[in-house]
Amino acid sequence: MHGKLTAMFKRYLQNRMPETSFFLFGPRQVGKSTLLHSEKPHLSIDLLDPELQLSYNKNPNLLRQQLDDLAPDENHKILIDEIQRVPKLLDIVHAIMEQRPELQFILCGSSARKLRHGASNLLGGRALYRAMHPLTFNELSDDFNLQWVLSYGSLPKIYSTLKQKKIKEAQDLLRAYAITYLREEIKAEALVRNLQGFQNFLDIAVAQYGEQINFSAVSRDCQVALSTVREYYSILEDTLIGFFLYPYLKSQRKRMSHQPKFYFFDNGVTRALLGSLQDPPNVTEQGRLFEQWILQEIIRLNDYQQKDWKLSFWRTSHGAEVDILISRGTKLLYAIECKFTKQPSTSHLSGLRSFHEKHSDVPCYIVAPVNQPLRLSFARVLPPHRLLLEL
Repeated sequence: MHGKLTAMFKRYLQNRMPETSFFLFGPRQVGKSTLLHSEKPHLSIDLLDPELQLSYNKNPNLLRQQLDDLAPDENHKILIDEIQRVPKLLDIVHAIMEQRPELQFILCGSSARKLRHGASNLLGGRALYRAMHPLTFNELSDDFNLQWVLSYGSLPKIYSTLKQKKIKEAQDLLRAYAITYLREEIKAEALVRNLQGFQNFLDIAVAQYGEQINFSAVSRDCQVALSTVREYYSILEDTLIGFFLYPYLKSQRKRMSHQPKFYFFDNGVTRALLGSLQDPPNVTEQGRLFEQWILQEIIRLNDYQQKDWKLSFWRTSHGAEVDILISRGTKLLYAIECKFTKQPSTSHLSGLRSFHEKHSDVPCYIVAPVNQPLRLSFARVLPPHRLLLEL
């Protein structure tokens, strides 16, 4: 059923998969398995299955025995789903890749944490790395609905349910997602010893999404050590539930603030963790969700089209701020301010104006839910689809 629902949407990565071995990472339920099964692998191993997981954990060499049955000199595809469940398998995969270069390994997972932090190697750079995300604006195409994306995000299963006008069911699925994340990713993987402490931290982290993080205040509020708070944030990042946005720092002289902001990968999951799904977002919340969604879209574009952008925000010691800066290498490419208003005016330019005075050669944009592009002084105001087209 799940595969059928997600197949309603044409995914960007479809028919764009590498022909050599690769990792595909992405949060749960973004459609990784559906996509990879359409590649028609010769052997498919799903490590979410507890029995399989146990067998491979006990005896990783089982994989070698299975592959011995495949005829040599044929290009077979081997799919291993949720590879982070048995990190030891990577050493076997690495050895087999050396001996049998004709095999293509497709290694899929929803967390890179155990692979990075465990004893396993990431195949010494032999496998490419790809990321998969919830549905993008382009993938949704004619089905795109801004209010849905702000309130419920764009995980394929959730969006398919919304399309069938089953709002209550979509809310239930999102609540289940939040609980499953805590139960399966965090508890089952034993990523934290103190699950209640992590739950308290998560409540605070999600309430403050999109704001600069005061690590000491978070530590005080959830009553865990400062080092633990930093560790918890890195767990959110490694399990692909969210990402940091750091301030743009060219020189210390500018006395920029060093505190990063933290955003979540999907608005529906954000609101499920906040426990606010049953109420429509108010105006302030819509503004925050709109900014988070624009950032999610830019990250998805960057990953899918391999643009090598670096994203940051800009803030002066006087508090002038620009939501998103896009750079490549040392060159600043774009400055973007997100405003959830149908009528942007010059009063919305204050942060961009401070930035423009110092970087007059960098194109400045305000992205807002307007019907038509317009110009405000030195900045262009664009609706989201036009901004994404420009980028």
